Amino acid sequence: MKKLGMKYCYSYKEQWMPKNISVTFRMYQLNLDGNENRIYKKYWENSAVHFIEKDL
Repeated sequence: MKKLGMKYCYSYKEQWMPKNISVTFRMYQLNLDGNENRIYKKYWENSAVHFIEKDL
């Protein structure tokens, strides 16, 4: 993702169906307008478990 110019924003956990397993997703984002401060936060707000990984 970094090779494509995308920036890591945050990680969140969800129960993935139909197998009912816990999965951690990483949110990467590429703002084409150059505004690096804007982050899409829908997954952050909808997830009960969300965090920012330090070593990415």
